[in-house]
Amino acid sequence: MRVLLLVIVTALLIRGQSAAEDPKAMLDRAISLARSGKTADAIRQFQAVIKSGAPAAITGQARLELVRLYEGRSDWANAVEQLEALRKLAPQDAEYAYQLGIAYRNLSRWAIVRMQAAAPGSARVKLIEAVQYAIAGDFVRATKRYQDAVAADPNLPGSHLALAMIYLRTDRRDEALAEIDRELTVSPDSAVAKQMRQALGARGPR
Repeated sequence: MRVLLLVIVTALLIRGQSAAEDPKAMLDRAISLARSGKTADAIRQFQAVIKSGAPAAITGQARLELVRLYEGRSDWANAVEQLEALRKLAPQDAEYAYQLGIAYRNLSRWAIVRMQAAAPGSARVKLIEAVQYAIAGDFVRATKRYQDAVAADPNLPGSHLALAMIYLRTDRRDEALAEIDRELTVSPDSAVAKQMRQALGARGPR
């Protein structure tokens, strides 16, 4: 009797596993969950499709659906992960490259907001703000933010070099050289700082 029960239970388990492992059925179920607003369940199901070893077409569809769900939740890190995988599946697809660029941009903005909230006075945040001002062409504010950054952490690698570059863009050569000296003191192996020093024809720090 026990042997018979064991055989029946095993058969049911095998049958259940076979049905659960059908990639197309899993994908359809995940899409249905997503459409009904059950986002968390849909995400788990799409992830299961990917892990099931499904054909590339089904896996690609699952990843694309995950991208849409993650973007809807402003979960840019996971959206980027899925788009990176899609790029590997279809490296010539320009649309995936475009979407990946957008996702990275949004991830960057998200990270900046988090940093500003967590450590508003940090040198890193001031450097980010300086870069944003520089990109916008506001070199006065960019210079002030770079100065604030090096004041907040004089030993932060790259900060003096960034300030030197903004000085060069605004024709303040002597001040740029002074910042390059400081950068080489903080990061004596900085190839960029050495190249800038050589290009400007100045002596290194004593």
